[in-house]
Amino acid sequence: MEILELKDFAQDGAFFEDFFDARFTAFDWQRFDDKAVRVSNCGLTDVPGWVYLSVGIELSQRARKIFFGDNHNPRKLFTRMAETNSQAGHEA
Repeated sequence: MEILELKDFAQDGAFFEDFFDARFTAFDWQRFDDKAVRVSNCGLTDVPGWVYLSVGIELSQRARKIFFGDNHNPRKLFTRMAETNSQAGHEA
């Protein structure tokens, strides 16, 4: 399981939009393609909801599964549905 540490997007333990946006844009998200990913807040106490939302949206487009929490008790938040042939019929 791959680990995404939210501290990588924080500056001195706090989240600032400009700093977060720069890190988020430059981050190598492809490393999570079709993998199970655990999001870790690394003990940061104040992680704004918009951080979880931004990371969750990006990961949901890439990761096969998304978990949150520590190594001993991760909670599954998301599992990507398998692509099916029925989706092809809905394309314009």
